[in-house]
Amino acid sequence: MQFRFLLCFVAGCLTLWVSTAYAESPATFQPDESAFRQNAAGFLKRHCLRCHGPDDDQGEFRVDTQLSAAFDDLTTNGKWREVVNVLNSHSMPPEDEPQPKTEEVAQLVDWVTAEMIRAEQIKRDSVIILRRMNRDEYHNTIRDLVGVDYDTSHFPQDPPTGGFDNNGGALTISPLHMEQYYDAAQEILDEALVEGDQPPAIRWRFQPESGHSDRNRVEYDKQRLIINSGKNRDEGETIVMHHHSWDRNINVRDFAVKNPGKYIVRIRVGGRVPSRAEVVKSATGFLQNRLDEGIKKNPSQEKWKRQEFERGVEHFQTYPDYDYGRPRLKVTQHLGGQPKVIAEFDVDADLPEMQTIEIETEFSTEKAGLTIDYAYDIPRELENFWMQGHDEFARPEAAIDWMELEGPVHPEWPPATHVRLLPDSPLQESDPREYARGVIRKFLQRAYRRPADQSEVEQKLALFDAAYADSKSIDTAIRAPLTAIMISSHFLYLAEPTLRDDKASPLDDYQLASRLSYFLWSSMPDDELFRAATAGKLRDPAELDRQIDRMLADPKSEALVENFAGQWLGLREVGANPPSPDLFRRYDRHLETSIVAETLGFFREILQNDLSVTNFIDSDFVVVNERLARFYGIKGVEGDELRRVELPADVHRGGVLTQASMLSITSNGTRTSPVKRGVWVLKNILGTDPGLPVANVGEIAPKAPGIDKATVRQRLEIHRELAQCARCHNKIDPLGFALENFDGSGDWREQEGHGYQGRVGSNDPRIDASATLPDGTEIDGIESLQAALMEKQDLFLRCLAEKMFTYALGREMSIVDRPQIDEAVAAMKSNDKTLRSLIHAVVQSPTFQTK
Repeated sequence: MQFRFLLCFVAGCLTLWVSTAYAESPATFQPDESAFRQNAAGFLKRHCLRCHGPDDDQGEFRVDTQLSAAFDDLTTNGKWREVVNVLNSHSMPPEDEPQPKTEEVAQLVDWVTAEMIRAEQIKRDSVIILRRMNRDEYHNTIRDLVGVDYDTSHFPQDPPTGGFDNNGGALTISPLHMEQYYDAAQEILDEALVEGDQPPAIRWRFQPESGHSDRNRVEYDKQRLIINSGKNRDEGETIVMHHHSWDRNINVRDFAVKNPGKYIVRIRVGGRVPSRAEVVKSATGFLQNRLDEGIKKNPSQEKWKRQEFERGVEHFQTYPDYDYGRPRLKVTQHLGGQPKVIAEFDVDADLPEMQTIEIETEFSTEKAGLTIDYAYDIPRELENFWMQGHDEFARPEAAIDWMELEGPVHPEWPPATHVRLLPDSPLQESDPREYARGVIRKFLQRAYRRPADQSEVEQKLALFDAAYADSKSIDTAIRAPLTAIMISSHFLYLAEPTLRDDKASPLDDYQLASRLSYFLWSSMPDDELFRAATAGKLRDPAELDRQIDRMLADPKSEALVENFAGQWLGLREVGANPPSPDLFRRYDRHLETSIVAETLGFFREILQNDLSVTNFIDSDFVVVNERLARFYGIKGVEGDELRRVELPADVHRGGVLTQASMLSITSNGTRTSPVKRGVWVLKNILGTDPGLPVANVGEIAPKAPGIDKATVRQRLEIHRELAQCARCHNKIDPLGFALENFDGSGDWREQEGHGYQGRVGSNDPRIDASATLPDGTEIDGIESLQAALMEKQDLFLRCLAEKMFTYALGREMSIVDRPQIDEAVAAMKSNDKTLRSLIHAVVQSPTFQTK
């Protein structure tokens, strides 16, 4: 415990030192009051004071009290930014007010911009923000440093700032972090370093047909395990899973493995997919029985009962979701009372053929169990919900032959993680201290991502000496210095120390290597990148370009796809407020995972194949699997793997604006939200901040007559009658209206349904997707919106470049960065507007290569 306290105390002190060692007495911004009076005061008095002054503070904004020359004040700076935006966009003064001369506006905007730049430059020269690794970066770094796949989900969530969770200004550290980093280091080393002989492996095969209740126990390794196949039916030597229910899963539980580590779960399974004709036949049987019973009970209702029967048969003949996909299963591991889904998969083998699914997972010695659930969802419609749970209803089925557990799996002994940290050497026997010195030096320079300083090595060697004196074991004693390294600020922070001469200074090669690797891989530099840094080659633009292309071709670049695209396009929000299952019955768990995979796959397709980034606005292809293709109405796609598919002419998809991920997160769970969708387009496509909503505006006329039958569009038109709301909504709402043909789940629709559970009636209103953009452009639906955005693609290129810089640098962009962003946009335009050219431009920029 004392050693633990000492390590955390030392690491905490180091963190404090790193956070303060490179800061000097900050320079201060001196407001230029004379220039304020000359360039701003008169303009504001003539054109703004009447509506934003003591007599009338429209929008709760007063130019006489909230605007000054103090551009170093965040609130004042923000107000000036809003002034510049409305002047540049000609939103203010209002059209019915006297308009200032163009020269007056230009003079004010130029002066304000210059003062913003001056204030920002002084602030940036006075403060260095050090960036701690976030959860994903820590996970990936441990994987590449030690070889352990460590789960960081229990770490405190990293707050996103500027749209990304790698922003150094928000990545603070606390005593809780230090405790968790210490515990993590211990757990990682416990898994990586082993002692003694290889533990014996088990291989247990479970036969589900052996029992259908918890009374069925089978002995394995002197443990009496429960094997319960539930109320699923037997079919030969297999158990057939037909639908999901609490009593229809297959589970093996009440066991504990003797040796922790990696285990393989295998499932032998085959599937069966009924045809549409089989579905109609089975459903007709249910409908016929209901008809016969209804007529028998109430003969006078025969006419209506037969009409109900015919509507039911027509439903099964025409509803698209009865063209089933493959049966699907979900596997949950229970460990220490905590459930964790370890796999969801389609069953591709057609009975009587079978396939074996293999799943890797970690087991500790705690009580454990495994559960297989049926996971193919069929929308619960009025015509089918009452028959879905009957085995006679035709739906995809999975037949389970057996389940197997094997492990712990060690392809070699000692495992690769042990050999990586403690390689064989004669010094282990002849000179343990010198051996430890070499181990510490190598680990330290890889962990710190720079050459090891001799004094640092000696400090860590002293920890080894103390531990070795007690244990006389290298394997035990080496944990002390390695733990100290893993909780050091030099490991946890991406430190870029400088002598601070009041000017930006170039990164050295090691710092540049780390900045590059955490940009593209969210992890530490690999050996090749480290060797290039050691050789001093990374300052060479040609070598830097070569390294970028090499790193983008590496599978580790998937981190850029998941972390940049996942946050830029809001994929982490998918499922946070899912579409209501009563109103959007086609939305299910498989669709939810598929729409996230689609957007990531779409970004990956554009990146890896050097396609134009304008495909994000509009494309003639999608990247889908079978589940998503069924949802979008695209035929001929089979299997759960993603693939590029050319768009049929009658499918209204293409680009991120038509992807269900974006469309669902910009809805409210029960209906669409043109406001959310419009704001999303402004922020993520056009790079425009719509501003904060006006305070205390209230709801959208909740008591207006007929509001319950009003369309979303009609509700917003009522809202825009409020003058304080119209200014923002006039530029937000048209973008959202153009997307109204997509419902709250992202499904295409022609009418807005007001019937039971959102059903569309013949008299329900048709979707009106027409709108007028602030510049007067008339649009009507998604295609014309995409055409209008393509005309404004320079705004999109700038938006994308700014977001890429923000992610790459771990800080928000400011007005000072505009020249670098402009240069990156120009580089994209001269290179077919590809993502790769943007990445090259970001890395080659002075902003990326300086600190």
